Amino acid sequence: MKTIALYIMTGAMALLMNACLQVESTISLKKDGSGTITENLILGQQMVQMMEMAAAQAGPDADPMAQMVDKAKAAARAKGMGEGVELVSVEKINANGKIGVKTVFKFADINKLKYTTSSAMGDMEGMDVKEDENAAPEFKYADGKLTIIQKQPKGDAEAAEDKEDAMGDEMEEQAMAMMQQMMKDMRMTMKLKLEPGIKKTNATHVEGDTVTMADIQFDKLLSNPEKLKALQSGDFEKTKKALEGMEGVKFEAQEKVEIELK
Repeated sequence: MKTIALYIMTGAMALLMNACLQVESTISLKKDGSGTITENLILGQQMVQMMEMAAAQAGPDADPMAQMVDKAKAAARAKGMGEGVELVSVEKINANGKIGVKTVFKFADINKLKYTTSSAMGDMEGMDVKEDENAAPEFKYADGKLTIIQKQPKGDAEAAEDKEDAMGDEMEEQAMAMMQQMMKDMRMTMKLKLEPGIKKTNATHVEGDTVTMADIQFDKLLSNPEKLKALQSGDFEKTKKALEGMEGVKFEAQEKVEIELK
């Protein structure tokens, strides 16, 4: 949860700025500690229109998705994800009539992986989102046992209180309604898929061989200003209390998640 809180807020701002619809990241781990990261980024209509307008100005044959499927930029991103991470592929996809990009990376050792979902927006026009070692969870894997250590956001109580007060002043009813409209279909998910299967785990949200670390539907967050206010306060305990049991929001509240593979 401590790291997930950073995912939510960083992702919310990036999603809002780019009018994305959905970002889904899945880390797949093999028994030997290697694996893949698959990112599916689905674009919102507003972003698609902006890209089409830019392409039209560039010429009749310009590809509006060129910025999104730039292999050189995706490969550069891989270098910031930790030692041994490489780009496998990046391609345009169509998901239920909405266009997007699927990017796949591979890593040799999850112990060296430094990854956050917010970086999925890094290749978009106007964005400069890089991997932040202070935000990325720490992965420790050995002998078929994976431990995920989520880091607590830095900050003091006074700064959190000031931020909370500022948030209360800014979130007027009209501004909230506008944000709800813009972000009504936005969603961010972060999952771990254990390819050999899961023998046992203390993770909260488990289905088959998959652990969900976060599944955030932003319209649910925006529908309750008080919960959003607590989230943006920077106070971990307030954030945890506000989000627990909230419809449309799943998160892993434990600082240390342990998974034993089959």
